[in-house]
Amino acid sequence: MGSLLRSLTTRLQAPAEEAAGGPPRRASLGLEQFFPAVTEVEHAAVLDLGCVWQATVSVFTGAGCKLYTEDLFAAFHQLRTNGGPETPPLGERFFAGALVYPEGTFRGILAWDLFDYLPEELTQPLATRLCGLLEPGGVFLGLFHNRPENVRFLRYRAFDRRTLELVPGSLPLRVERVYPNRALLNLFAGFRASRTFVGRDNLRELLLVK
Repeated sequence: MGSLLRSLTTRLQAPAEEAAGGPPRRASLGLEQFFPAVTEVEHAAVLDLGCVWQATVSVFTGAGCKLYTEDLFAAFHQLRTNGGPETPPLGERFFAGALVYPEGTFRGILAWDLFDYLPEELTQPLATRLCGLLEPGGVFLGLFHNRPENVRFLRYRAFDRRTLELVPGSLPLRVERVYPNRALLNLFAGFRASRTFVGRDNLRELLLVK
């Protein structure tokens, strides 16, 4: 990554816990630090790249944010399923209808673990596009699996400003790769600072600042 990037790694000790009568919950230092960064701007626009959850909407609108949702997991799965030998390349089709916003629209972006499931041809263009959609000082939160074995596809939603709920997903997606630290730094070279939080569940939270 560029010379301006500063990276700090914190190891978490709190594993996911079963919520009474609901899905497992996971303490999230990434989400906890994401909120102050976005809410220091009045009526901050936040982009959620997962599906719509009322719980997530309520947490962010309750903090004074405007939440936009674009389910790129579902969009990718549909494009991959409908592709054929005569169709344009996947990357061309993916970006033709996704992320159609002006540059600098958002204060924050929630990418969840999307990058783990995408083919190589999409990862760098997507990282570059998301960086462009953030305003200066904006923040990106992504999740990355340290081990690909026995990873279930999950959907993530905010329970509160420091806790995630882990909901089983229905899409037949599988982890494509595990990113070494250097690969992540190269992938997100457009950002100037980062913090990484490593959980005992082998999930890394990456918080990036533009």
